[in-house]
Amino acid sequence: MINGTIFKQTLRANVKLWLIFTIVLTLLQVVMVAVFDASTLADVSHLVEGTPLAGLLGQSTLLSMLASTFYSIHGVIFPIIYIIMTANSLIASQVDRGSMAYLLSTPTKRSTIIVTQAFYLIVALVVMFFIETVAGLITIQVFQSETDIMVADYVMLNVGLFLLMFAISGISFFFSSYCNLTKNSLAFGAGIPIAFFLFQLLSSVDDSLNVLSYFTINALFDTTAILEGENYWWKLIILLGIGIVLYIASLEVFKRKDLPL
Repeated sequence: MINGTIFKQTLRANVKLWLIFTIVLTLLQVVMVAVFDASTLADVSHLVEGTPLAGLLGQSTLLSMLASTFYSIHGVIFPIIYIIMTANSLIASQVDRGSMAYLLSTPTKRSTIIVTQAFYLIVALVVMFFIETVAGLITIQVFQSETDIMVADYVMLNVGLFLLMFAISGISFFFSSYCNLTKNSLAFGAGIPIAFFLFQLLSSVDDSLNVLSYFTINALFDTTAILEGENYWWKLIILLGIGIVLYIASLEVFKRKDLPL
């Protein structure tokens, strides 16, 4: 079902964008881990006490700090932007430009094209988060060797973040497969993930807006539950299920829809 030629072409066309976002994401975490100092963080938190920033800075451990910053903001928004740009370029942009017509003029089946493109996006995310995780572990060993850190919790934070991005990539990829125009693909494929991110961010900085967490799948990536050892597996399984269903739906929609060829 996967076409090697199409995969290689897709890889060449998107590798620069992937490298940029992977490097930025990895460096962000490396820097945050390297400069972490619990005492300094506690001093700064007193300066912002009573403000929304207090919840972000008032964390005494490395993992809790990362959970409330990197795994809630930086590590979420950067992959989302990458997913939006890549998912749109894989299908909708090619249909809009007319290059999909050339591809479909060959004996290649629609199902092969969509599966290959979906495979590329998933593999790109897997490798991106694998590199970020390994780099983080190395940085922890080098700069925070005396800090008591549960490596299993750190790994699960990254697994959870990947599953969240897997589900979000399913959303963007579905609308890229469903829409024939880039503007429509981006309206939904970008609008929904960004709305989810903003809802979760607002609900975390103000208790009065906590109701917004019920309108975003980002809340299923529960960093607090992971760090406190609560039951979080069912939430991650839901994220996995959302991604799988949306990728399958993308395949069925693309196979059956009318294309302006």
